[in-house]
Amino acid sequence: MTRSFHFRCSAAALTGLLLVACFPKPAVHSLTWIACLPLLLALLAEPGPGRAFSCGYLAGVVYFAGACYWFVEVTHAYGGLRPVLALTALVLFVLVFSVFFGAFGLALWAVARRSRSLALLSSPFLWVAMELGRYYLITGFPWNLLGYAVAPVGLRQIASVTGVYGLSFLAFTSSALAAWVAFDPKQRRPWLALAAWLALLVAANWTLTPPPPSAGPDLALLVQPNVPLDEAAATSWEPWVNPAKLNQLVQLSLDTLAAEERNRPQPLASPPLILWAENPAPFYFTRDPVFRTAVEGMARRGHAYVVVNTVVPLGKGGSQITNSAVVLDPEGREILQYDKMHLVPFGEYVPAWAFPDLIGKITSEVGDFVPGSSYRVAPTPEGAIGVFICYEDIFPRLVGRIAEAGAAVLVNISNDAWYGRSAAAYQHLEMARLRAIENHRYLLRATNNGVTALIDPYGRVEDEIGRYQTAVLAVNFGYLRAQTFYTRHGDLFAWLCAALAAAALLAAAW
Repeated sequence: MTRSFHFRCSAAALTGLLLVACFPKPAVHSLTWIACLPLLLALLAEPGPGRAFSCGYLAGVVYFAGACYWFVEVTHAYGGLRPVLALTALVLFVLVFSVFFGAFGLALWAVARRSRSLALLSSPFLWVAMELGRYYLITGFPWNLLGYAVAPVGLRQIASVTGVYGLSFLAFTSSALAAWVAFDPKQRRPWLALAAWLALLVAANWTLTPPPPSAGPDLALLVQPNVPLDEAAATSWEPWVNPAKLNQLVQLSLDTLAAEERNRPQPLASPPLILWAENPAPFYFTRDPVFRTAVEGMARRGHAYVVVNTVVPLGKGGSQITNSAVVLDPEGREILQYDKMHLVPFGEYVPAWAFPDLIGKITSEVGDFVPGSSYRVAPTPEGAIGVFICYEDIFPRLVGRIAEAGAAVLVNISNDAWYGRSAAAYQHLEMARLRAIENHRYLLRATNNGVTALIDPYGRVEDEIGRYQTAVLAVNFGYLRAQTFYTRHGDLFAWLCAALAAAALLAAAW
């Protein structure tokens, strides 16, 4: 059957569908271990380079269209595009990023035409190299890498050494061994190799299973305001016109803090954290004295560290702005301004390849967003606070550098309201969980309308607020200082995989 190009195309499309099903929603994680098998079978039987690229490309088209369908809702509902143009934006994105899958197909064919065995052996390395390319090339969009769908909590701890790429390697290797069995079903070695691999995975998962969850000694309040994304809501939240909503949010934060302190058997040993999510309310810390006075007063009254989101103009004209987070100490003094370094394509800027003259950024802020360039953290006697904003949490090395800079707790503030009621908010949460494991840190995640969550250093969601609720989540966490191998050495495993993939291509060429 693999002699038919139409069959091979169908197999490639099936891999795209299986990859979509691995992630929320429906999040059938068991498919992760075989999702790439149909594509492998098709590519290893493909006689020509053009068709090998086409098979890989088709898998990418199906995958990206299914996993990122929410692009249409974002650009239509919040970017002001007509449905046809919103669909065009998704199609353009899919056509561009599917090239990564096509390149994988072409590379695997190049090795397989010399040796099928070498192709099977090198395929996990080629896959990781492709995922590494998705991090660094074009705009950088490593959304839903295969490793995020690996569910066993023990196996997930491997990410503290390899990053998420190690989990992708494990999942793809299972498909590669299954492909070996499919091509040589009467031979003993493929079956023995697959059985030994599965036994190794089970043993590793059991050995690396983390200890039961335990409450940390410190307190944080994760505030989810649930501010709608529309002009009327933004106008009603303007502090300089009517500070009522701002004051209500301050009072909600302080009342929750007071209740938590009353109910604790012992006084807090260190000041708590109050985290306000990134949200569409017009909060301008540097240029609105009403907002600044309110949050500085909240820090002093609660004797708490406070993290708030703000837009900061650069220079006198204000034509350039940053998406920033400000950290205040318990005296209300600013101890950190973190400027978002990886801006959201279509959200805060439009990539050059996406017709920026026709498609505008969906944010209502006037001015051009400028990326930050510093991995600074907020120093405190208890431990440094490391902050990153919105979808920066899908970039493993960015968060790793913040941990390397000394962050003893990780804070992610996000506005996932842009995703509407799609599965994207849940996909986003799954990716954020790996940042906690990679750096062995508590991750405090405050979002505008969900999913707000406490993630422990082993990537487990210990508590959360569901979507579309106005609420405060009081959680216990701890400041941790020991650095993981991944924090210190970054994507060393992924780069080694890329080097071995290049070596396999050279060996096939010779």
